[in-house]
Amino acid sequence: MIPGHASDLATMIGESERQRAEVAQILASLSTGQAHWRPSEQKWSVLGHVAHMCLVNESYTQAIDACIAKARERGRLSKGPYKHGWFGRWFTRSMEPPPKRRWVTGKAMVPDPGLDGSEVGPRFEHVQGELDRLMGDGRGVDLGRARFSSPFARVLRLSLGTGFSVLLAHNRRHIWLIREVMAGDVFPVAAEGA
Repeated sequence: MIPGHASDLATMIGESERQRAEVAQILASLSTGQAHWRPSEQKWSVLGHVAHMCLVNESYTQAIDACIAKARERGRLSKGPYKHGWFGRWFTRSMEPPPKRRWVTGKAMVPDPGLDGSEVGPRFEHVQGELDRLMGDGRGVDLGRARFSSPFARVLRLSLGTGFSVLLAHNRRHIWLIREVMAGDVFPVAAEGA
């Protein structure tokens, strides 16, 4: 969903909160070994997917924060309806699960395979809280006219509303991929007490 009106942000905040709860539930249900297990050297663990969402969302929230401040400074305010370009709509749809196309992940977005699992859940909780705050701060800003460059590809300019939508769709994609990792035939069974 790309927001058409300021009132759509409440639904999007609700979706972000749902994602946060789902990731917390998944991480709480896994042993350390399960959370770190990778189907292959080329694929990510459950923690790898969550860490990747953190890396992407942290970079985007910084760009979005600056975009909101600039839009308010320039008087780009509106409660809707907002217009979003075709590319932003396509880009958001391309992130939705199940993945229909594979995207090349730049080095800045690749999680460390040796990451500390105890830090990943709280980090995701924090970054999702920042996203929620920014969606709240975005109320009243023209979510179609306020634009920013992707922190990973400067030539990719997104409307503020598209930026929110892409992050939520990207999260849904990786939560879906996490569930695929966990549903695999060779996913380890948790050892007692682990």
